[in-house]
Amino acid sequence: MEPRVYLVFLILFVIAHVNSLPYDVHWLSGATTIERDIQPSKQTVDIYCYTGTPKNLFALWQTVKFNIKIKNDEFSQYLGDDPEQVYKDYKEDSYGWAVINPFQKKSYRTVSLDLFTATCMAVNTREKHKIELNVQRVDLWRVLTMVLGLSLIFSSRALCGNPVFFYLCGIVVGVSASFMVLVYYVSKLLPKKTLTYGILIGGWTVGVYLFQQVWENVSSIVSTYQTYLVWYTLLMGFISFVVCYRIGPPQNQRSKNLVMWTLQIVGTLVTFFSSQYQEASAAIIIAALTAKYFPQSLLLALKGYWHRRFPPKPRLLTSEEYFEQGARETKHALDSLRKYCSSPDCAQWNIMLKLSDAKRFIEGNSHLSDDEVMDYESYAFSMERSKPIANSTRNHLEISDDDSSECDD
Repeated sequence: MEPRVYLVFLILFVIAHVNSLPYDVHWLSGATTIERDIQPSKQTVDIYCYTGTPKNLFALWQTVKFNIKIKNDEFSQYLGDDPEQVYKDYKEDSYGWAVINPFQKKSYRTVSLDLFTATCMAVNTREKHKIELNVQRVDLWRVLTMVLGLSLIFSSRALCGNPVFFYLCGIVVGVSASFMVLVYYVSKLLPKKTLTYGILIGGWTVGVYLFQQVWENVSSIVSTYQTYLVWYTLLMGFISFVVCYRIGPPQNQRSKNLVMWTLQIVGTLVTFFSSQYQEASAAIIIAALTAKYFPQSLLLALKGYWHRRFPPKPRLLTSEEYFEQGARETKHALDSLRKYCSSPDCAQWNIMLKLSDAKRFIEGNSHLSDDEVMDYESYAFSMERSKPIANSTRNHLEISDDDSSECDD
């Protein structure tokens, strides 16, 4: 009896140990919002995990983000591939020296997630906050980026010789290069020994930290020196335009080819990175390049084979369409004949002798006389009277477009 009691206690102990995890996992798959209040007595950590989505074409332009809505910036976030890793980072940060760690990762209110990989996040804060999983089925920015990349691929040949595009690219490159030169000369003013010793002591982490701090304060620098920045940009843009105007657009075909290939490479990269479903992006790039460089002769051969294999069914004309087309084509043929008779290459007298009424032809009157019109209408009326009444509603002549053009004088 005692072994059974020990076994029951052992099973209960295992169940209690499994169910007493130090964290609560919230698995999220769709758009979700979770509110969290201040709970000092709570001992577990809330971990929010995005389950990921399978790869399909509906995820081509999709974007998923974690949004943290909080009043202030007094919070820390921890990201990982699974809850165990996130909880480990959370505990190390809570019991470690993170309070005085200047190289701690910065926390962001919005975190972009990988669509097809599970991602977990925990937030350490004493403030009331909301965790929101934002799922954009169609991200317009990704759509515009892909359209821009494909446009560069297909219009590269036209853009490589366009003067306006040449000047715009020259101004952009000139302004960007001037900023790089400015950064280079500013770095000359900094004390080299102090930075060198700091990097030697702290390693590459110090350099990464300094670069991160400068990058995060770019917006404040731009807003503080906004006026100087605008005038500097305008001046460098004008100088770049003058240089491009002096050089002129490329005239050599090899130079144009280099520009065209560069635009195609840029368009390919932009299209590839416009979606997280990079297999589909690669397929779109291959299809675009194939369509652009597909041989025209082979395309015409395939089109001809298709028409021979599946000839289009001709559309037959109704009686009204037949008479309208006959009158139109006859008038066009008579006008062409009059124009030809007025040319010096025509033997006018020979043609006039073949006509029954040359005067009516020269004056441009109708090719039918009143008697001919009356005879035709009488004949048509008699034909209509001879038909049965039941078939009078189906008075259509099934004559093709090609046969109707053979109406003569």
